[in-house]
Amino acid sequence: MNALRWAEYLDHFHQDRPGITEDILTRARGADGATDPYRWLLEPLDGVTPVLDLACGSAPLWRRQDPHGWIGVDRSAGELTRAVTAGAGRLVRGDAATLPFATGRFAGIACSMAIMLLQPFPSAVRELARVLAPGGIGVLLLPGRRPLTPADLTRYARLMVHLHRARLAYPNDRVTVRLDAALAREGLRVTGDERRRFAIPFDDRDSVARFVESLYLPGVPAHRVAAAVASLQGWRGSEIGVPLRRVVFRRA
Repeated sequence: MNALRWAEYLDHFHQDRPGITEDILTRARGADGATDPYRWLLEPLDGVTPVLDLACGSAPLWRRQDPHGWIGVDRSAGELTRAVTAGAGRLVRGDAATLPFATGRFAGIACSMAIMLLQPFPSAVRELARVLAPGGIGVLLLPGRRPLTPADLTRYARLMVHLHRARLAYPNDRVTVRLDAALAREGLRVTGDERRRFAIPFDDRDSVARFVESLYLPGVPAHRVAAAVASLQGWRGSEIGVPLRRVVFRRA
């Protein structure tokens, strides 16, 4: 799928399902049973202000940050509407490739589950570097490929069979494999690159459906998604692992 079609798909996805990513990840827990992905993302930014929440979506980070030092930006009107409804302030509608902020404006940048999607990727990284102050710190949270348990792998394989897909894929998969090189080209030095498994519980039918519907599945017809949800109801009362990757970097 080309960049334009991906952009159209994402616009419709987030307009129709605002906050679905937040709904899934706020229920996910790490091995300690307490840490969720958003808390893990924000750990390196403790005490840093002001922070730009890039592609903030429904703003799951704002309540975990100092509200006076947090600004969220997103291109989706649907996501920003949900963020406002939840009480978030200091929101800006804008595109990652042309950020409406002054150079060096932020001491920190957080980007949750979006860097694998932002287009055009080189422009988004260039803008990210531009608005980050010298010595500033940035944190990216994105899907990983590991770690997963054997049970997780079996469940994902079954899900892909039902969806007629080989795997979950994103527009920037090729460049995110070597994020250190892509960031270095803009004067950003990676200081940490970690992977962690978070478990999502399946308490009832709706939680199974919500998980499947939260996946980016361009080109997969609705009847296949519905068939997958129906066939996976045996997952109720169990969980599935979500492998996430946290990349921390600084501007020289």
